[in-house]
Amino acid sequence: MESALPDSHEPASGGEMKSSIRASLASGMGSFTPSEQKVAKALLDKYPSLGLSSISNVANYVGVSDPTVFRFVVKLGFSGYAAFQQALLEEIDTAMNTPLARISAFHSQAHDKDHSANTLRQLATATEDTADKLDPIEFRHAVDLLSSENGRIFCGGGRYTAFLASAIAYMMGYVRPNVRQIDPSVSRAGEALVDMTPNDVLLIFDFRRYQRSVVEYARAAKRLGVRIVLVTDEWTSPIGTFADVTLKCHAQPFSVIDTKVPALAVCEALVVALTNRDPERARRRVTQMEWIRTVGETYAADAGHDMPLSPESGVDSPVADSNQNFI
Repeated sequence: MESALPDSHEPASGGEMKSSIRASLASGMGSFTPSEQKVAKALLDKYPSLGLSSISNVANYVGVSDPTVFRFVVKLGFSGYAAFQQALLEEIDTAMNTPLARISAFHSQAHDKDHSANTLRQLATATEDTADKLDPIEFRHAVDLLSSENGRIFCGGGRYTAFLASAIAYMMGYVRPNVRQIDPSVSRAGEALVDMTPNDVLLIFDFRRYQRSVVEYARAAKRLGVRIVLVTDEWTSPIGTFADVTLKCHAQPFSVIDTKVPALAVCEALVVALTNRDPERARRRVTQMEWIRTVGETYAADAGHDMPLSPESGVDSPVADSNQNFI
């Protein structure tokens, strides 16, 4: 049977569909039989929700038989109803993965109503969803790799996730040595790759829209024997095909921003777990860091004296008895 869709429904380069299902339903209306037109109109009227329901539900809603719906999706160029639904899901996925699409979906009308409470509840729900679905074995393995002092930790993220790499590198620096943030691009951070060894760990963040330069950098590090810990979304970056550990964050879009709150929560959970793994190491490190910071303020006014770098130097800290929190 001749397909009403001359174009393939496979994703084109860049992740965009060559022909949307909505457009194909509308443009092909003249080539459909009366029964097929009823199916097409119903799918368009309740797009995309009706197409995501069962074939029997579509048939009952339209008033046709199941085989009629099946023959219709085959005519559209799909191998079956499951393939039609998969293509529909991928189309929705692609559309909802751009800020412009999310503005159209979630901010269609201007208003000044305060939605802060509802937004915070949605963020809390996303974080709870991530907590419920996070693989505890993978998380434990990530902590194992990140807690080892045999190597260094390199943290990197792309355009949308660099702030996550910066945050966790800063936090981990309080509880373990040799943590460094990098820009995961072969052209901009090639020297870091040269320094990496199989004892090191690359903690990499990559969320939709997955960044090619980040994927290539992680792959280059993997070829050097570096262990890869990936933090990604539920759809999983291509890095997941070769990462040693993959931690997935779950969050349904609800605004122009593609929230990274669950990912930040995972970062903090990793730092808490690292601290719990060796609290004495963390205590010694924070003690010395506070010492350097507070004593340094005293010695900065007198360049003629060398600043002691350890509490064991015998010099009293100006705030040794205070309850200040320096983190």
